Amino acid sequence: MPAVAARHPLRFGVQLPLWDYAVHPEVSFASVRRTAALAEELGFDFVTVDDHLMRGEGGVFLESWTVLSMLTALTERVRFHTSVLCAVYRPPALLAKMAATLDRAGGGRLELGLGAGWKSEEAEAYGYEWPAPRGRLDRLEEAVQVIRLLWTGGPVCFDGTHYALRDAVCAPRPLQEPGPPLWIGGSGVKRTLRIAARYADGASFGNPGAAPDGHAFDQFTFFAHRRDVLAAHCEAAGRDPGELRLAVGVNLMAIGPRAGRAHRRVEQVARSAGASAHERGRAASAAASAPRSLEEVQEQVARFVALGATDVSLTRASPEAIAAFAEEVMPRFRRGVRSTVERSR
Repeated sequence: MPAVAARHPLRFGVQLPLWDYAVHPEVSFASVRRTAALAEELGFDFVTVDDHLMRGEGGVFLESWTVLSMLTALTERVRFHTSVLCAVYRPPALLAKMAATLDRAGGGRLELGLGAGWKSEEAEAYGYEWPAPRGRLDRLEEAVQVIRLLWTGGPVCFDGTHYALRDAVCAPRPLQEPGPPLWIGGSGVKRTLRIAARYADGASFGNPGAAPDGHAFDQFTFFAHRRDVLAAHCEAAGRDPGELRLAVGVNLMAIGPRAGRAHRRVEQVARSAGASAHERGRAASAAASAPRSLEEVQEQVARFVALGATDVSLTRASPEAIAAFAEEVMPRFRRGVRSTVERSR
């Protein structure tokens, strides 16, 4: 599949510090608010929230939807990505209503990302039903259908295996027509990417540490492989793969004044016998992929863009790293300066 960046404008975003990944002095709404304001001031296109109930040191995690709801009144331009919400945590009809309300409150800035979820220990701790992967993916596929139907019409009747609606109305509808862009997050080659191909406006593959076969890939070959699998699913569904935006995260935890502490913390999680296999895999991948200089960051971004990434999010980034990226790296891509990867071809 050729790169699709030429069809979609390249956008940059910042992950908000909802949990402790050791590059912010504290986990607080004040810190989140400062980060969102910084992203908006420096010209980033979006901010992104992940969706957990407990994570990081002490399990401290700010609830993502509440955070975004508050930020609608505190920002003016920057868009909001949920990257990604766990589909089993909120009934899809209620989530469609929540999204429509937030999209109107924020002036049409929401981009809704959904996934099947992976952190079983937090779901079990909170008493949520946690089906096997097939059951969660079945729910995800029904959820995106319910949300689309409620955003675009009504009254809605829906008879699914897991969800049923009877003359449901989502009023007022979202400000964006026919609704906020819908993203699917996850890298499963058989179901997740097929759901994305059928229903989504964008896809976020995560990193190799989140996938059972991830050990076989570095982050770039992993992205390219999932891009090609997604393209094949699109073609099977009669859809142009270039319609979808493709998101990727660039991990900046090794840049900035707290870089050493952050890297040690993540490496400890990767080796921890008390962490789940999923958590260890994600931490190991994060530690391995973290660039150590702005030059390495620029090269990573350039390689992902050359592979077709359209949305680049800075993850685990300190305020200092965010500002340095905005000053040193982002302008090169905004001006369309070719990367060293492209020049070497």
